[in-house]
Amino acid sequence: MKAAMLWLNGWGMSNEAWRGMRSQFPECEHTVPDLSRADRPEAFYEIARQAALSTASLPLIAVGWSLGGMLAQRLAAEGLAAGLVLIGTTARFVRPREERRLGWLDAQVQRMERALYADRTGVMRTFWQSMCTAEERQRDRADPSVSFCDAWPLSTLAAGLSYLREEDLRPLLGSITCPTLVIHGTADGICPFAAGEELAARIPAARLEAIDGGGHALPLVHRQAVAEAIKRMVEHGVESSS
Repeated sequence: MKAAMLWLNGWGMSNEAWRGMRSQFPECEHTVPDLSRADRPEAFYEIARQAALSTASLPLIAVGWSLGGMLAQRLAAEGLAAGLVLIGTTARFVRPREERRLGWLDAQVQRMERALYADRTGVMRTFWQSMCTAEERQRDRADPSVSFCDAWPLSTLAAGLSYLREEDLRPLLGSITCPTLVIHGTADGICPFAAGEELAARIPAARLEAIDGGGHALPLVHRQAVAEAIKRMVEHGVESSS
């Protein structure tokens, strides 16, 4: 099926993170908006929405990873996507203590933001290590040079953390009617697997694809498994609904 694919990055990620994935869909047109231009929390969605509207002549498959998955959910709720792929993401990043199994405490994100200004390199290194499981790090199956480095300016990193603290998509999940694939690692240390289960349970046309033992860096570490899951969704889910 001829379609447009919109690739939405996670926090701090370079667009290069999607290169190996995009090449597996040669029949599609690809758009990777530059989220590093966001200068305030609201700008992330403005950039994503503008990119989605630019593909209006073709059915749009929105693929979002982590923060990008939150943007993709809002696009789908607005009716801008014919298909939705959510990778290692959540409807609400920060949670109260009684929902700790679903996300981070707000105080944790605030501490991370303060630390960014004191030691950006150290924060990014620690975050990268948290994205991969111990086994994944030992195997060295991902290349962090394509994911972090200096991909986003400090102001955008801070705006991204504010976005993660503020955004709550849970009230919109029931209004997402397009075919939806939720891909989540069972050992995700950033967005817990329970958050992926929540998405799959609350989005009407969603299906959960669990990556056993996978961490948060699925598009880099489990690229082939993710690509194959998306291909099945594109061929069967979106085509049958169009």
